[in-house]
Amino acid sequence: MKTSSTISVSTLLVLSLIILGTANIINAQRIVQVPQGVGTLDATVRGDTLPNGQRVNINTIYELQKGGYYITLSSIENINYPLHIRAAAGGGKKPIIRPGVSGGGVSNRPFQARNNLTLEGVYVTNLDEQNALLQNIIRLSADNVKLTVIDSHLDRDLQAAVRCDAKNQKVIIKNSIISNIGTMQSPDNGRGVDDRGNDIDTLIYENNTWYNLTSRILRDGGGIIKYAWINHNTVINVAQWGCSIGAAIEAHFRNNLFINTGFLGASTANVWFMFETAALPQSWIDQGFTQKLRIHNNNFYVNPQITAALPSGRTPTPVFNAHAQAAIDAGGWGSTIKNEAVAFTASPGVPLKVMQDYFNTAVTTKTDMDKGGGSPDYGKTQMPFILTYPTSSPLYTAGTANQPLGDLNYFGIPVGVTNDQIIANDFQLFANYPNPFNPSTNIKYALPVASNVKVEIFNMLGQLVNTLVNQHQQAGTYNTVWNGNDLNGNQVSTGVYVYKLTTDNFVSAKKMILVK
Repeated sequence: MKTSSTISVSTLLVLSLIILGTANIINAQRIVQVPQGVGTLDATVRGDTLPNGQRVNINTIYELQKGGYYITLSSIENINYPLHIRAAAGGGKKPIIRPGVSGGGVSNRPFQARNNLTLEGVYVTNLDEQNALLQNIIRLSADNVKLTVIDSHLDRDLQAAVRCDAKNQKVIIKNSIISNIGTMQSPDNGRGVDDRGNDIDTLIYENNTWYNLTSRILRDGGGIIKYAWINHNTVINVAQWGCSIGAAIEAHFRNNLFINTGFLGASTANVWFMFETAALPQSWIDQGFTQKLRIHNNNFYVNPQITAALPSGRTPTPVFNAHAQAAIDAGGWGSTIKNEAVAFTASPGVPLKVMQDYFNTAVTTKTDMDKGGGSPDYGKTQMPFILTYPTSSPLYTAGTANQPLGDLNYFGIPVGVTNDQIIANDFQLFANYPNPFNPSTNIKYALPVASNVKVEIFNMLGQLVNTLVNQHQQAGTYNTVWNGNDLNGNQVSTGVYVYKLTTDNFVSAKKMILVK
C-alpha cells in the first residue's frame, strides 16, 4: 500500500508508547505543594527550574493549602510554560491569593498570563494587603492563551477581573464567583471580562455567580467572538449594562438569571441594554461565516423601587438591543424570556441608595454596592450570600432541562445537557466502537473549547493511512466513521491500526483492530 506521507518523530514516539504499553512520562502530572506565606507562591512558581533555566516539568500543578493565605510580592507571569494552580483536596475555605506591598509601597496584580493559566478552587483578590484596589486580577497578554477558572472566586478589582490584551484567546469560567468589580466613583469600569476589542476564540461562562459589577459581566470592544456559551449564570446588581457580547459567529445565551442589571437606567447619552449583541461584519460573511444566535430561557428583573426612583432623563434599561431581539423573534423564543422577582435566601441589597447617590451631585463619595460582609482578609467570610430560591418559584423549572434558572451550585443540581449542544469538561478521545470491526467503526471525541481538529489513521509502521477530520470545530462531542479505506479509497488489510486526535492543546491516540 502506498502512503502519501509519514508522521513526525514526535508522533512516532506517542504511537510507540501506546504500542509498548509504556506510561507517557511526557504527560505525567507533577504536584508541588506550596506552603502559605509571603512570597511563597510567586517564588515557587518562578524558581521551579532546572540549572539550564528550563522548567522542571511543564505539567506541574501547584497545590495550595485549604484556608491558606498567600501574599504575592510580584505578578505571577508565565511566559513560556502553562501554569496550573489549585486548592488541595478536602474541606475548608478556599486559599487566598492577595497582592502584597513591597518596601517601596508597590503592589502588583496577581497574574499576568502569557501562556495557558488554570485556577481551581482558589480565592483571588486584587485588593492588596493595605486595602488599595488594583486593576485586572488576571491579564492575558499573549495570543492564543487559554484561561480556565474552575470553582474559584475572583473578588475586588478596579477595572476588570479578566482583561484580554491579545487575540484568539480562550476564556472558560465555570462554577465560580466574580464579585465587587469596579466602584461607583467610576462605573464605566467594573467589567467581568474585558476583551479590549480583540477577537476571542472561545468564551464559556457556565454555572457562575456574578454580583456587584459596576459596568457588565462581559465588555466587547469591537472584536469577534468565534464561540460563546453563557449558561446558568446568576447575575445580581450590575449598574450599567448586563452583558455585551458584540459580534459572535456562534453564541448561546440561556438559563441565566439577571436581577437588578442596568439599575442606573438608560438615556440618550447612555444607550445601554441588559443583553446586547451585533451582526457579523461583512468581511466575515464574505469568508463564508453565518451567524448563529440562540437566546432563550432567561430572566431579567429590576426592582420597581429602582425604576420608580430614576431621575429625570433616565428610563429603565431595555432588556435587548434590536439585533438580539430579532434573533429571539426569529427563533420563536419570546415566551421563554421571563420577568420574575426572586426571593433569594440571602442576597446583596437592592441598590436603590447606590443609584440615588450616584446621581446626587452633592454626594462626593459615592455609595458602593452591598458586599454583605464578604472580605479577602484572612479567616473572614469570602462569600456571604446564599442564592437559593424557593422551589415554588416559576423560575425553578424554567430552564431548558426543566432546571432552575441561574447558578445551580446552590441547589446541588448538575447542569442539564441537551441535544443542541454538549460541552465537555476535558478533551477526550473515546474507545472506538465496535472493536474489532468490519467493515467500519465509530470514533468519538469531545472538545471542551473550539479548536483546530485532526483525526488520522496510522498503520503500525507509523505511516499515515487516512485523514478523517481536518478542520476547526466548536466545543462539543463529535463522531466520525472510518470505513477501512486509505487516502486513495482502497480497502486496507486486516491488522492493528492507530487512530489519533490532535487539537491545539491535546494529542491522544488509541489502537483498534480491523478483521476481515
